[in-house]
Amino acid sequence: MSTTKDIIIFAGALYDAPLWTNRQHVATQLAQRGWRVLYVEPRLFVWRQLFGAFRGTRGRWQWLRRRWVLWQPQPSLWVTSQLNCIPGSRRWSWIGALNHRSVNRWSVRHHAQALGFRNPVLLFYDTEAAEFLDDFPDSRVIYDCVDDHRVQAGVERSAARVEDEERRIAERAAAIAVTTQPLRERFSKTHKNIHLIPNAADIQAFSKQPVREPDDVVNIPHPRVGTVGALDVYKVDLELLGRVARQHADWHIVLVGPVDYSHTGGAQSVRRLSELPNVHFLGPKSREEVPAYVHAFDVAMIPYRESPYNRASFPLKFWEFLAAGKHSLASGLPSLEPYRHLVTLASSPESFARGIQEALNHGVAGKSASAKATADKEARIAEAQKHSWESRVDALEQLLLAL
Repeated sequence: MSTTKDIIIFAGALYDAPLWTNRQHVATQLAQRGWRVLYVEPRLFVWRQLFGAFRGTRGRWQWLRRRWVLWQPQPSLWVTSQLNCIPGSRRWSWIGALNHRSVNRWSVRHHAQALGFRNPVLLFYDTEAAEFLDDFPDSRVIYDCVDDHRVQAGVERSAARVEDEERRIAERAAAIAVTTQPLRERFSKTHKNIHLIPNAADIQAFSKQPVREPDDVVNIPHPRVGTVGALDVYKVDLELLGRVARQHADWHIVLVGPVDYSHTGGAQSVRRLSELPNVHFLGPKSREEVPAYVHAFDVAMIPYRESPYNRASFPLKFWEFLAAGKHSLASGLPSLEPYRHLVTLASSPESFARGIQEALNHGVAGKSASAKATADKEARIAEAQKHSWESRVDALEQLLLAL
């Protein structure tokens, strides 16, 4: 059993990103539980960031300056970044190795030593950080796999390279945590110590009724059918949303989150959707603001497309919607099948629209709610209470302490 409570988390996400995922929540929770956490952000392309800073604002410079130093957002939690000083590391692995040996290996080891870390546990989310395995030969490893990285869009590395990175981490790992059954089945072929620990949510934040609706929602007519989170074209089925919006002009589609235009056809799909009068792009919001938007929806939705990536995905927003008591619909997410009694699962545009109509017919809020709708809401909230970040980190911490 491990006695050390020093841990390095190779996160694959910026700590101060506006939309938090597993990495930030797990790091924060562990620090609150007495672990000393070094949170390692993904590689930043130095020249790309400098060019952006020259074109940006003073705030952009302050953000970039933070990436060059070790900073501490809360007690027992420190954050550092990796740097890609030599361009081309995503295309050619030998350049990636050169960046690692010349900058990142020294930087992370230096910070760990300066903090007094001795034989820290390594917790991996970022497969590109597999290079650090050789830098900490005596450290125990856990891989918390929350996505199928081999088929994730925007990775900028070949699937074969990502698969090799993941294989190296899995071979070294004393335990692997996964969020969905497809991920469990894949790793079970080569690894014995697999633990299915579903995703979670900030239940307290989303179960609290806001004082008032956000200013940019209050004038949007009802019924409102909405979603929150990154509107990535490779995940979200924008064509489905467009079809529903055109066929039901009295429904107002509310989309809260950043829009990614980088993927093929993304800009054109977003433009066509934004031209519809009953579709409302409200842009990114801070994580503190998001719960109020969810409560402003009459029906919440996760309109994902069918894809290999989504097949192994379990969005955090599912529990967020349930914690708010919202009637929810989803598509393209087989991982939600065990919760069919709590969410309407659609397999076509017709069944998606039919699910929205049925939710509205039964009444989803306030005095218009039927007895069944009220009971269903209570069941959703009760199930969400079981899936807080505290409960997920409880399970992860058991794995860490058993090393």
